[in-house]
Amino acid sequence: MRITPIRYVRDIEKSNRFYAMLGLTEQAATSGTWAELHGEGGGLGLHIAATPSTHLDAGAVSLQFTSDEKLEPLAERLAAAGFEPSAIIDETFGRYFTVADPDGYVLQVNDADEELRNISYETLESAALKP
Repeated sequence: MRITPIRYVRDIEKSNRFYAMLGLTEQAATSGTWAELHGEGGGLGLHIAATPSTHLDAGAVSLQFTSDEKLEPLAERLAAAGFEPSAIIDETFGRYFTVADPDGYVLQVNDADEELRNISYETLESAALKP
């Protein structure tokens, strides 16, 4: 299982340049909505705020986990323990579900789909927009 903290920001490019000055390097192409940065001690995802014009969630941080096991048994195990994972959702970057931890903080759990990790975000997004 890998974990990625995600900082919600107003401007991906400006934030990317700022974190580069701190020593992080971009691993996944900046798309205007997402950038994946890595440093020697870990990584950081940058995601555009839900409503950039009002910056409703700008500054928030969430946690994203990438599971090495299939999502279905993991979601079933969480549900059996009394947690309530969302339905598994298919996105351009892969599959995921969300679940609240014991304090009510929602986190996201992704499939570790290595085939999709090697495809640029722009290619995934453009493919998803085709009929």
